Amino acid sequence: MNEKQQLLISDSLQGVLLGCLIGWLCYRSVVTSLLGIMIVPFYIKYKRRMREKSRKQMLWHEFKDAAAMLYSSTAAGGTLEKALRDTCCDMKTSDSSYQVLLPEFERICMHLDQNRSLESVLEDFAVRSEDEDIAYFVRVLTVARKSGGSLSSIIRHTADTMNLRMEINSEIETILAGKRGEWRIMLIVPPGILCYMNMCSSEYMNILYTGLTGRLVMTAALMVYAAALWTGHKILDIHV
Repeated sequence: MNEKQQLLISDSLQGVLLGCLIGWLCYRSVVTSLLGIMIVPFYIKYKRRMREKSRKQMLWHEFKDAAAMLYSSTAAGGTLEKALRDTCCDMKTSDSSYQVLLPEFERICMHLDQNRSLESVLEDFAVRSEDEDIAYFVRVLTVARKSGGSLSSIIRHTADTMNLRMEINSEIETILAGKRGEWRIMLIVPPGILCYMNMCSSEYMNILYTGLTGRLVMTAALMVYAAALWTGHKILDIHV
């Protein structure tokens, strides 16, 4: 079983547990708990998006260092192929852990050893990165190499641009950190109150789980809660 399958199983189990918990907490019914499993595909998609966002952040941080290594090699007069190999070696010997980018550079070097053209290898890397800025950097680098442009200047400009964007994103994250904490606390409060009331005063809460009016109220509350969750996530999802 590979890592993707393990993550899929883990996300599915978490989604099933969350769906059953929501169904039971809002309706106190086995049927609605089972119907809550319908959120599993959405939960899997959400977790996949969060992992992809985390991967892109790591990729950006690592690519900034890689661009500096590439600049050092090309500024010393080395070719782009040699700079890529040197960067791969530097990553292996570095104290930092390049979990995302090192396998990509190892793959690039392997393809170069197989006499594949540098342009096709870099294009494959740009596609796998799924990042517009890296894809743009690869296109500019390829054109500059063909036309005889200054590779070291292009790489240095790219590194400076990425550093600037990372600083801006870091400032935004610092500003939003407190708001995200408040948002998470506010998300915990409603289900926390429901759990507390169900444990301590279950008879008092029966009206919300037996009559039609109570079920409609719980449904409306669940819809408002879901809308608040989605809206808060969109508002706080700011990046440059």
